[in-house]
Amino acid sequence: MKRNLLFIALFISIYNFSQVLITTNSSVYNEPDNSSVLQIADNDKGFLMPRIANENVISQPTESLTFYKSSTGKFNFYSGSQWSKIYEQEDAAQVIDVTKNFVANSSGKTTITNFPSSIPNFTIGSGTTGWTDLNVYTTINITKSTNMNLVTVEGMSQINNTSNASSYQFAVGIFVDNELKVVRKFYGYSTNATCLWKKFNVSGVFENLPVGSHVVKVYAYNLPKLSNNYSNITYGGAASTSCNNLNEEMARIFLTAQVAE
Repeated sequence: MKRNLLFIALFISIYNFSQVLITTNSSVYNEPDNSSVLQIADNDKGFLMPRIANENVISQPTESLTFYKSSTGKFNFYSGSQWSKIYEQEDAAQVIDVTKNFVANSSGKTTITNFPSSIPNFTIGSGTTGWTDLNVYTTINITKSTNMNLVTVEGMSQINNTSNASSYQFAVGIFVDNELKVVRKFYGYSTNATCLWKKFNVSGVFENLPVGSHVVKVYAYNLPKLSNNYSNITYGGAASTSCNNLNEEMARIFLTAQVAE
């Protein structure tokens, strides 16, 4: 009976060049919308799209041909030159880069009193031996295997040369999961300043971290002393109560990690 009704409707529509309404509830839907050639209307049934596992079985598709791809659970249509799927929100998330920001800052200063006799060779990928943790860290979350990570660190250091001028040197490193990723050496120079301070900025880009959580930390390394006029290097604050030329707030260490996936 259903096939007969459909056949009759299509036959009449072709013969009279009119519109077609297909419904099982003629008391609610009794004529097609004026803007439609074919209208399928009902209040408790849906339109069942052809279900095909692979578009390759369709020979010579025409533009706008549409079907439900059962192997992916997506609707597909033919644009005239290729098959495309109708995108949903989760599909867009797979192809649009998403940038996430992670930040941290020091809550106090760190003073280091030990100095090596010679400048060490820093090797990317090495561990934290000899370095001092500045207690500035953040955890970044990677969700895609293809990713790019920009990490920036800035802050200030100071030596406690309260009586006589001196220059000094140090290094700051960025570690991910206790592995050195970025390192930079700094040199503070002066021939007449006491309580000498130096602003530092370190940044680096590294790609394709494994999916999961990773801890990014900031470490410092005192380099050999350039005089006996100081006994420590302080990071993120004043080196001595006698040094009042450094704003404690401005001397804080800031860490920013941007993850693009």
